[in-house]
Amino acid sequence: MTDGVSYYPMNTAGLAFRTNPRLVRTGQATKDYGEMTPVVYRNRLLLLASASGAAAANPFRPSRCLWIEDVKSRQVVSAFAPVYGLGSAFVHDDTFHAFAIPNDSGGAQHIDRFSSTDLRHWEVAPALHAESGEELFNESVCEARGRFIMAFESRDKKTKPFTIYFAESHDMRKWTRMSLPVFAPERYTACPTIRYIDGMYYMLYLEHKVPDWRFETYIVRSRDLQSWEQSPRNPVLEPQGPEDINASDIDLVEFEGKVLVYYGYGDQRGEGGIASAEYAGSLRSFFEHYFP
Repeated sequence: MTDGVSYYPMNTAGLAFRTNPRLVRTGQATKDYGEMTPVVYRNRLLLLASASGAAAANPFRPSRCLWIEDVKSRQVVSAFAPVYGLGSAFVHDDTFHAFAIPNDSGGAQHIDRFSSTDLRHWEVAPALHAESGEELFNESVCEARGRFIMAFESRDKKTKPFTIYFAESHDMRKWTRMSLPVFAPERYTACPTIRYIDGMYYMLYLEHKVPDWRFETYIVRSRDLQSWEQSPRNPVLEPQGPEDINASDIDLVEFEGKVLVYYGYGDQRGEGGIASAEYAGSLRSFFEHYFP
């Protein structure tokens, strides 16, 4: 077993995304993990990721797990939560929080929260439970107006799969669904990533471009989580070349004067990996670019 994450080159290095010339692909990719969140923890750039059951650095293989990678060294510094996937992360008050679901292939009945102050010992507790007939998938957390907001992906018989809902918490432990209009219930909307900057919520999510089998990442913004404005510069991510028909599951962080972006590529049928890109500027300017 190794403690290193395996990356490989793609012939996309230096290729910019069509709607944002400052967002440029790095040309590096991996199949070692799926859904991920880059975070800055104690001035260190880390990546919480849903590790593949086949990854050499996964101590729980063939089971999936969550792991934390030191981005600079590409070493796994913590591995935990066997059988969990669709993970995301949020750092608050020197505590590293990870959210994920068990046995993620077909959705789950609860989203759980893992918390640690040393990346070795983890406290785990349910964060959000599914309603009757519902399955839960991806989630993302931000802090806004003295509370925490979770955008989460749901599938049930009442709405078209997949749909995004919201929950709130004041302590990261007890989460309550918010009584808000369903975001775009008439469309496939999945893989949310939510941020809050200067009184505005920005949400990135996945659109299925019907009738084609093609998936692109879009961005919307809102001041109240109810009325959403679509960007006139959508999509944020669209696949090109070896990325096949998919550019999904985006997550991002500002670090040392640039925004680091990670996203999934492939055929949305099981083949693919995770690629990355960089934006020269702040997270605020990245979001403002899409709303001129």
